[in-house]
Amino acid sequence: MRSLLQVIRGSSLAGEDLPEILPALTASTIRFRRGQLHVVAGQPGRGKTLFAFWYAVKCGESVLYLNADSDQGTMANRAGAIMLQMPVNEVKRLRDTEGEVLLEDAIYDLTRRVRIEPDPHPTLDGIYEEVQAYVEVFGRPPAAIFVDNLMNIQATHDNEWTGLRDAMSALHSLARETESAVIALHHTSEQSSNPNTPGPMRSVMGKVNQLPEVILSVARDGDKFHVAAVKNRDGEADPNATNPTTVYCDAPTMSLFNSLQELELYRTKREWQ
Repeated sequence: MRSLLQVIRGSSLAGEDLPEILPALTASTIRFRRGQLHVVAGQPGRGKTLFAFWYAVKCGESVLYLNADSDQGTMANRAGAIMLQMPVNEVKRLRDTEGEVLLEDAIYDLTRRVRIEPDPHPTLDGIYEEVQAYVEVFGRPPAAIFVDNLMNIQATHDNEWTGLRDAMSALHSLARETESAVIALHHTSEQSSNPNTPGPMRSVMGKVNQLPEVILSVARDGDKFHVAAVKNRDGEADPNATNPTTVYCDAPTMSLFNSLQELELYRTKREWQ
């Protein structure tokens, strides 16, 4: 037990902001913070992993990415696409040529701070063990722990929704214990909203809205990428997702941009390479 003064004078990292995601999102008070549980929710195929993995690669912080949706090779290709500014399919072809050294050089620095665990059906105990292994290797917990996605965690109950709530409780505790920002990806109901627009907080499946400090509802619509903070304890909340913040994405290279102008400049530079 500590007094508030002891907390302020101590070395706790809880509540500290991670590097901003994009300036437009910062302006909308959307941030990830250490010691807190976050959810990034959306319909299948609408950009949850693009958003999360791009940030994991580009944030510059130590990261443990627990990925149940994709194999290690796919994740390496996506990391290469982000770093090389090259479509994922081109990176995949590059791996079968002498040009693979370009990919190795591009992602070399990531190995110093990013670890990926591809278990397709992790247990809660397994997630804790992976965090402990990260600490053994690096001497401290990661700044951010990504769980992609919540539905893949092996349930501790026969009832799916009870299992989801138990998983959220465990991840909430994990964030407090490690002072890491825990970011879980999750689904919204396909019946509740247009897939090209973020769904409201009520569309998040499994009634897991109680514990996270931040819930972001996301949707990709072509080059537009919409983000609504349907729950935001430390900022502006938009529970009905009526006023999402729009940034921009280049889906082939798994990359996000603050404005349409930045996206167009990025594509022009890539054409000249």
